[in-house]
Amino acid sequence: MNASIDVQRLVPAWQELQSVAPVYHIQNDGDYRQATELLNQLLDLVRDDNRHPLYSLVGVIGDLIEAYEMDHDPA
Repeated sequence: MNASIDVQRLVPAWQELQSVAPVYHIQNDGDYRQATELLNQLLDLVRDDNRHPLYSLVGVIGDLIEAYEMDHDPA
């Protein structure tokens, strides 16, 4: 597997993704609410279909939410 990344293509692709979906590190409660809303919308669409093209995005957003909860939930 070639680990080389085409940064010239990556930067605009990342910017385009962020223009349509808030995918970034969760830093505060507002980011958390936005990420949770995105996750819920994705789950409504993807459900448990691991062949859906957005299935891995569900995992990424879920991981970001879980990391924030672990750092900020006083449980």
